[in-house]
Amino acid sequence: MTAGLRARLTEAVRRQGRWTTVYLDLSNDRENPEGLQESRRRSIRDHLLESGASEAAALNVDSRLTVPTGLPAPFCRYLLVCDDEVQLDEAIPGRPAGGEIAEVGPVPLIAPLIRSGVEDFAYLVVQVSRVGGDIAVHRTGAFFPELSSTMQGRTDTLHKVKGGGWAHLNQQEHVEEIWKQTQMELSAEIDRLVLEHRPRLVVVAGDIKARVLLLDALADRSRSIAVEFPKDTRSGGADPSALVEFTERQIQALLERDQHDLIDLLHTRLGQERSAATAGLRPVVEALRQAQADTVLLDLDAIGDAELLALSDQPWVAVDENDVAGAEVVASVPAAEALIRAALLTDATVLTARSADLGGAPAGALLRWPADVPAAT
Repeated sequence: MTAGLRARLTEAVRRQGRWTTVYLDLSNDRENPEGLQESRRRSIRDHLLESGASEAAALNVDSRLTVPTGLPAPFCRYLLVCDDEVQLDEAIPGRPAGGEIAEVGPVPLIAPLIRSGVEDFAYLVVQVSRVGGDIAVHRTGAFFPELSSTMQGRTDTLHKVKGGGWAHLNQQEHVEEIWKQTQMELSAEIDRLVLEHRPRLVVVAGDIKARVLLLDALADRSRSIAVEFPKDTRSGGADPSALVEFTERQIQALLERDQHDLIDLLHTRLGQERSAATAGLRPVVEALRQAQADTVLLDLDAIGDAELLALSDQPWVAVDENDVAGAEVVASVPAAEALIRAALLTDATVLTARSADLGGAPAGALLRWPADVPAAT
């Protein structure tokens, strides 16, 4: 999930009240000046009222869904309302990984976002020509770039001169030098953005000669995360969707490598004598209670209908009332939601995984310190 979304979710789960959660697939809705189709809005409004939402909460959801987004399909809409006040209203690219939700309860339902795999990192998309380039800073889970700019180099000589002789050779060398200087200026801006935004991926597309010059000019840090799209996206007749699809494949491959590496690390640590990892529902609960979990891996289907207690204060989650440690019990809630809530409140990352990769357990965690070392007091 995006950095801003994670922060807003963390702030949201600190609040107590009656929560309305709405998570809809809007990919097939034909939006018009009235927004979401009235019949569908009425159905959602009636369901929320039947589920215990206040008139004001249901009206707030309805009014938000009235406004057209103008966003490209596929996408989902995610709304959180605490009591009568809208706390979160997000449009999220892609279709929902699970079913739609329109529910009312004691805690916001966040598992749908985790199941959808909305991760948080920046990436750059660079399209180059021999006389300049376009740079866009994107963040996963967002529709539009956070920042975009165009750099233009010298254009006093655009093409190599055909012919022979020393004069022509000198002119060609001059042109090459201009192209090289342009890509060096562009690479310096990319290097600056890499240091500022800490992206995990730089996609370079455009003119083949310009791509080569640019990649050669990048600093080691930028070059190590750069991938080349082997097509000139700025030429006439180029299909812009090809670059989008290539970038999406690169992001997906990166996420899959992340998950593979984390699971490998989990297995390695579980095999160590003083393990900084744990697996199983109760051990993960205990790690979260100690703010010991750094990364939590959940099989949301394997957790099933199990429930845990959500608490108003530290340690945020408990198996039963014997473990509330002086905090108030908010409610008994689905175990997945209780774990995700506790992870957000203790600054732990939450990812999905298959129980088969977690040793058959529905949950696992990489720890900030070994399990047999007590927390600092």
